[in-house]
Amino acid sequence: MNYEIVEMEPFSGSEAKVYSIIPQGEEETLFNKFVDENKVAYKDEIKDILKRLMQIGHTTGARDSFFKHEGDKEFLRKFGNYVWALFDDKEKKLRLYCIRFANVAIILGGGGYKDKSVRKWQDDKKLSEEVRKVMAYAESILKQLDDGDLYWSADRTELEGNLKNYDNE
Repeated sequence: MNYEIVEMEPFSGSEAKVYSIIPQGEEETLFNKFVDENKVAYKDEIKDILKRLMQIGHTTGARDSFFKHEGDKEFLRKFGNYVWALFDDKEKKLRLYCIRFANVAIILGGGGYKDKSVRKWQDDKKLSEEVRKVMAYAESILKQLDDGDLYWSADRTELEGNLKNYDNE
C-alpha cells in the first residue's frame, strides 16, 4: 500500500493536527476528493464539516464526542480505537471516515452519502468501499508506528518519520 500522509494546513492547529492521505499515483488527498464529490449536493454539510475540522485543530482537539463508530464487532475489535466517522448531527447525511489518535491527531479519509434507509455502512457499496479503504490505511499506518517508520514528535502532537510510504523509498 503506497501513500503519503500530508498535513492539512488550514485545519491543523495548536489543539490537534489534521492530516489526510494521497494515494500513490493521485494528486489530491482522500479528503479533498470527498469534498469535491459532495460540495454541490451537500454544500451546507460540507461547510459544517470544514467548520468542525477548524474547531478540532484550533479550539477543542479531536474530542471523542465529535466522532462515532459505525462498525460491527469485528470492525471494533480490530480498529475500535482508531477508525471513526466524524459525527455532527443525526439529521446529517454525509459521513467522513478518519483515523483518530486520541485528541491530538486525525487522518482524514473519504466518505459519502448515507441514506436514512441504510442502517450500517456495510449495507451501502460506496460507504463500505470508503470505510474499508480507511481501515486498510489504518492497518498500514499502525504497522509503520509499530515498526518505528512513523513516530510521534517529542511533545506527542504530530506524526514524524516516513510520511511517504512507498515501496521504492
